[in-house]
Amino acid sequence: MDSNQSRFTVTARLFTIIDDLSHEKQFILYKQLVKDNIDAELFKLIIDMSEEEKTQLLMQLGALSDEYEALKTVDLDADNSFMRENPRKLCLLSVKCTIEDRSFKSYIIDISKLGVFIESNDRFPVGQKILMAFKLPNYFEAFQLDGRIARSGPRGIGVKFDNLSPDQEDVIRKFIESKK
Repeated sequence: MDSNQSRFTVTARLFTIIDDLSHEKQFILYKQLVKDNIDAELFKLIIDMSEEEKTQLLMQLGALSDEYEALKTVDLDADNSFMRENPRKLCLLSVKCTIEDRSFKSYIIDISKLGVFIESNDRFPVGQKILMAFKLPNYFEAFQLDGRIARSGPRGIGVKFDNLSPDQEDVIRKFIESKK
């Protein structure tokens, strides 16, 4: 048997076996295959959906209410002698990142006026400079922002903005406060 026919036979058998599994067992297999990065895989599927499909999904999830409340996090900068709350907004924004001579595309998962969390399977050194290019839905110009990696973990990197202008901070604040 040649290798192409063998590959086809193996693939066809896998399809048949998976099709015969219960939904629960299919989900367990899926989790194992994506190594528990289900949210990242869902985000990728959502990005590829049409706007109509996204709206339909929102309705199915019951998330079309205007009762979204921004999450609060605490800023623990060493140079602050007090703690302050900074609203964060969950989002899914395409971002192009450049770190030293390496560029990659990913997604901003949440944003505050101080920084963003960017999905990444790679780890980067804390303190590393990063250049980010992204667009907010409520603003016509793309942002080109410098930042520093404040934390790096298995799900991504937390980036603190460097030198945001008051106008940029205002646009980000308005996006965070918006219901969209």
